[in-house]
Amino acid sequence: MIKLQSNHFTVMVIPPATSYGPVDSRKYTLSNSNSHSTPVLTISTVDHKVANNEDMLTAEWMPKLGEYVLSVKINVGGEEITEDIAEQRFQTIHSMLPEMLSLIIKSDYALFKHVPWLLDASIYVQNDSCYPRLCTLEKVGTPRKYLNGY
Repeated sequence: MIKLQSNHFTVMVIPPATSYGPVDSRKYTLSNSNSHSTPVLTISTVDHKVANNEDMLTAEWMPKLGEYVLSVKINVGGEEITEDIAEQRFQTIHSMLPEMLSLIIKSDYALFKHVPWLLDASIYVQNDSCYPRLCTLEKVGTPRKYLNGY
């Protein structure tokens, strides 16, 4: 496991994922750890959950109609929280979304140097909630946009 420290976040690349691949099923999990004061970004090829973490978002490279897309999923709240709290979480996460996507893209810069056409792949954000009005799917640009500073 590779661990890179920064003042703002920690990046962990878990084998068999490397800085250069694979692209298929490459997964990103951005979490707030209870034991750390900084967010943790995990890059792997399998679903990765760390105990006592709250996932802020998960993302995965997927082929769609012959092209790769970065599919981002955000769980804004289930039945265990009220609709008002889910709405607040939705607003908070969406205000931080450009920064979070930029963090993911910049942290995996070596992949984009190795597979440059991914810079122009679409990024789709899906919000999951048990409250229908908070369930959305939107296209939010390309990695190039977030690499250049949203």
